[in-house]
Amino acid sequence: MTPNLMHSVPSADYLTAEEISAYFLNLERLLERIEHATTHYMVLSLERTATFDQVATAFRDIIALLYPPYTISESLPTAMLSRIESAFKKSASAFAVLAGCARRKDYDNQLLQAAGRVAAPVLSRTSGMPGAGKPADNQQEWAADTLQVSQSNVLRTSYSEFAGSRSNDNRRRTERYDLSLPVRVIGYEKDSKWDEMSKTVNVSRTGIQLRLRRRVSYGTVLFLTLPFPVKLRGHGFAEPSYNVYGLVRRIGPPKNGMRLIGLEFIGEHPPSGYLEKPWASFRTHKWGGGERRRARRIDRSEFIQLEFLTEDMRLLAVEQTITENISRTGLRVIVKGAPSQFDFIRVTCPGYNFEGLAVFCNRFIGRDGRERLSLRFLDKEWPL
Repeated sequence: MTPNLMHSVPSADYLTAEEISAYFLNLERLLERIEHATTHYMVLSLERTATFDQVATAFRDIIALLYPPYTISESLPTAMLSRIESAFKKSASAFAVLAGCARRKDYDNQLLQAAGRVAAPVLSRTSGMPGAGKPADNQQEWAADTLQVSQSNVLRTSYSEFAGSRSNDNRRRTERYDLSLPVRVIGYEKDSKWDEMSKTVNVSRTGIQLRLRRRVSYGTVLFLTLPFPVKLRGHGFAEPSYNVYGLVRRIGPPKNGMRLIGLEFIGEHPPSGYLEKPWASFRTHKWGGGERRRARRIDRSEFIQLEFLTEDMRLLAVEQTITENISRTGLRVIVKGAPSQFDFIRVTCPGYNFEGLAVFCNRFIGRDGRERLSLRFLDKEWPL
C-alpha cells in the first residue's frame, strides 16, 4: 500500500521550485499506477480487506493530488490534463463500487469468477463495511496481486454511473457526491470586494456545498474557481480550473463561526444586472419538476410570533404574523420588519402550544410586494 498521498501535496501559498518538482514527480507516479491498475483495489492502492474509512481516505488523497492547490493547477501542462481526467474516471469508479456494500460484494464475486474461482467467500461486516476483516477460509484469495484479470472484465463500473444523474428516486435534480475540492470564492458587499478560500463539502452537476466564514445573503451571486471534474462541468472543459458563477440558495445555521452554504451554478456569465450591482439579490427560474420537499405543505393560516436571533441567541426583533402554508418540517410567512441579518428564528404558536427553533431557507418579495420567509425547523416538528 502506498503512503498517504496528502503528505505529497504542497499547501502553502508560495511554493519553491523543489516543492513543485516533487509534486509533479508524485503526480507522475500516481498516474502511472492508476493507468496500469487492473482492479478497483489497485486503483486506490488498497488491500481486499480495506475498511470504508480506508476507501474514503484513499479516494480523497488521490483527488488532492490530481487537483492540487490553485497555485499549482495553473502550471499543469496541457498534455497531462487528459491523463488526470482519465485517472479521475478510474478513481471515481473504484470509489463508487468499493464504498457501497452491495456493489462491492457483487464486484468481489466478479473478481473471483473472472479468476476461475467457484464462489466468493463470505464478507465480514464486523466494522460496518464489507471486507473489514479477512474471511476464515481461503485468505490468499483476498490478495489483489494474485488475481490476473483483464481490465475490460474488472473495471465494469463506468464513470457515468458515478457522475451522472440518478435522481429518479431522489429529491435533487442531480446526484450529489461527497468530494472535497479547494475553491476560491469571490463576493461583493455594497462598498467592497472580498474573497475567501474554502473546500467543497459535496458537488453535483448543478451546484456545490461549502463552508464559509464570511456571512452571505440568500440570493447573492458568488464567483467560484475550483479544479472541478470535467464530466460535471457545463463549460470550460479544456481549462485547468473551472470558473463559474453560483447563486446562494441555502444557508445553514452557524457552527463554530462557519456556515454551510448551498450554491446553484448559473453559468460562466453573471445574471443581468450583476455588473451594475454585484451585491444585489437574484433569483433563478422556478423549479418545474416533481415535488422536492421532504414534507408536503398545506395552505393554512395560523397566528404565530417570530423572534429573530443572532448566533449567540441575542434577540434582534419580534414580529407577529400569519402563516401562508405549513408542513411538519417548516412553514412560510409574510413579514414586515425582519432584520437584514439574523441567524435563527424562534417560532411560537399559542394555538398549538408550539415553540421551535428554525432557520430560513428562502427569502423573497412576492408579486404583492411583500416579503416572505420560508422556514425550516431545527429541533421540532409542527403538530399537524
